[in-house]
Amino acid sequence: MMDEKNYSISIDGLNQNPQKFIDTWSSLYNYSLEKKYNTHIDSVLKNKISFIELFKWKNGTGDVISKSKMKVVEGFYTKIDILKSLKKEFSWELFEDSFQPSKNSSIWKIFLLHLVKPNSFPIYDQHVFRFYSFYSKGEIEEISSNHNVVYSTYKSDYRRWFNDYSKEHRLNPKLMDESFFTFGQMLKKIKDYPIVTNPLSTQP
Repeated sequence: MMDEKNYSISIDGLNQNPQKFIDTWSSLYNYSLEKKYNTHIDSVLKNKISFIELFKWKNGTGDVISKSKMKVVEGFYTKIDILKSLKKEFSWELFEDSFQPSKNSSIWKIFLLHLVKPNSFPIYDQHVFRFYSFYSKGEIEEISSNHNVVYSTYKSDYRRWFNDYSKEHRLNPKLMDESFFTFGQMLKKIKDYPIVTNPLSTQP
């Protein structure tokens, strides 16, 4: 008869080896529409085609986007001059007055920030939020349905942490995005299982 043994699963933490975590999880990133991002991100504020293609990338449905969502994107593009102005000299007041991200479509309006300055404004979505909640609190939870909560959490918390962490450890922001997205996808698959999380000590 075999001896009874107990096993646990350990996930290499971001605090233990940041570069290893980013390299490992970004290598697992698999998004079929990624070519759209790479093709259009540099010209997104220069022509309408690139602008729309990047929202198709964000939407995740290939070349198909609903009429209602396309109407929202078209509305954003009518303010392209404001976005160009924000790229030259960013102003929270101008952005919030022009797009009102706390009222509706907060995730897509946060994506506008990324399009303005990709290296300053990380991408935010349900998977990234799930990762950040697990990282910061050890909990697997879903993003709020309250647009004001989503936007304020991004502005005051996640973005600041992301940029400080990237700078401190000299990490590539895009690879950080990819790794957090992938990690969050994994958490979604296991969140309904009876999993116990325990914080790992960062002490040697």
